[in-house]
Amino acid sequence: MSSPKIVTRFAPSPTGYLHVGGARTALFAWLTARAMNGTFLLRIEDTDLARSTEQAREQLLDDLRWLGLHWDNRPPMIQSQRLAVYNRIIDDLIARGMAYKAYETTEELDAMRSQAERERKQWRYRRPAMTDEQIRRFESEGRPHVVRFAMPVREYRFDDAVLGPNQGVSAGEVQDFVIRKSDGMPTYHFAVVVDDAEMGVTHVHRGQEHLLNTVLHIALQEALGYPRPVYCHLPVILNIDGSKMGKRDRDRKIRVATILWTRNQKKTAEDVAVAAGLPSQRIADWLNDDTRQLDLSEQRAIMAVVGMKESELPEILVHDFRKNGYLPEVLLNFLALLGWNPGGDRERMSLQEMVRLFRIEDINKSNARFNRDKLLAFNTEACAAASPDRLVAAFRDYLSVNPDSPVNAASDEQLARLLAIKPGFHLLREIDEVSRFFFLADEQIQYEPAAVEKVLKKANNQGMDVLRDIKAVLANTPEWKAPTLEAAVKQYCDQKQLGLGKVAQPIRVAICGATISPPIFESLEFLGRERTLRRVKRCLGE
Repeated sequence: MSSPKIVTRFAPSPTGYLHVGGARTALFAWLTARAMNGTFLLRIEDTDLARSTEQAREQLLDDLRWLGLHWDNRPPMIQSQRLAVYNRIIDDLIARGMAYKAYETTEELDAMRSQAERERKQWRYRRPAMTDEQIRRFESEGRPHVVRFAMPVREYRFDDAVLGPNQGVSAGEVQDFVIRKSDGMPTYHFAVVVDDAEMGVTHVHRGQEHLLNTVLHIALQEALGYPRPVYCHLPVILNIDGSKMGKRDRDRKIRVATILWTRNQKKTAEDVAVAAGLPSQRIADWLNDDTRQLDLSEQRAIMAVVGMKESELPEILVHDFRKNGYLPEVLLNFLALLGWNPGGDRERMSLQEMVRLFRIEDINKSNARFNRDKLLAFNTEACAAASPDRLVAAFRDYLSVNPDSPVNAASDEQLARLLAIKPGFHLLREIDEVSRFFFLADEQIQYEPAAVEKVLKKANNQGMDVLRDIKAVLANTPEWKAPTLEAAVKQYCDQKQLGLGKVAQPIRVAICGATISPPIFESLEFLGRERTLRRVKRCLGE
């Protein structure tokens, strides 16, 4: 008999951009399907009405496309469109006595937990004894309720493809759990079981934090007569210091920067809130409670006030890496190594090589550490080895998610020149940030006060004097090419007995307003004679 077709899935909740942990899960599920000539499916788990948005769904899909993890079902399954299916199955469970309505309020449940704590007992929710009269009264009152699954009280054990055999819990640890919330939406635990069965999923990849949830899912599968898929619980991704990697890392860094800013500027939380256009109490609570988090739009508003750049934040979301200028193939390669050993000392792999080498049996049990220095080295090497066409395409994609950059006005030929001017870069962001002045109007160049003081005004305005001299040298250079410009400037340096830096830096400040740019002579050639001379004259106040 032939083996059953392998079907894997990735099932994110559309509450924001894709986390790198989710991306690693998607990658391992995708690799399993492709390595075994199977099918990779996508499901959108949007039953959390308060947090799921259409925009977040599109962001997730865009992240997956950018990574190259294309799914085989078009369109993907969307849980919020399947309420009739879930309700039919839940109503059948109720009719069979395997599920029931539960009417406790949040306060009543909290009181039950507190009572168990006082008695030093482990609290487990089990079906309460209710009379028909009580039920009729609750119904007539319109009392909100949830639906709970009446979980058989017994030991549950299962084999995990990563963690090994005999995973699970004892009978004393099981309890009845909610399968439909008071808003009428199914819970994750219920919908995931139904959908996996209807999609024919054979292998479930997810993080180890879901390990104990699997017991609930097995109980539902048995009640509904569904086959049990192979479970692959993946190691947790940690920061290099051993802390769990999560979205809170970004929020935490913004909070620290905001607190320092308020101290240095002698401002209050209310000042920050007003400047950011956010509710004062919201910001005060956030600053005083590190368990609270701002959403992305709020974070950006605060960052604008305190002068933080996106590049100063730890990359947590796939979109963060894209915005900073990593190549998607590099990020995939790096993520694959977080918990998977392809054998030997192999580290650099294309996606096709990963497909050829991937086996579930080679996934590690131990948690993985996210070494950003190593990822940056991967990206540096990959960019150095990439073809010019690949780099231009990557640069164009980077700019598409950085629409505020003036470099978006560049042609592909100009992007290729910028990439060639500054070899050895780590991230595409570096090329962007030092090249923006090329695409600004001359009058938009802003001179950094520190650069003016250090380069132009120091030593009785020596830099300004050099700039006046060099203006004529540049104007009379016969050919506006980097080698010719370099020769002319060096000849001037020899005549004046000045080091090249004493001349190059004033030119640099004049054309870009700062002390950092691509190599100066290549920059002059790129900018052109007329624009260069106009900027020098403007800097001199002429």
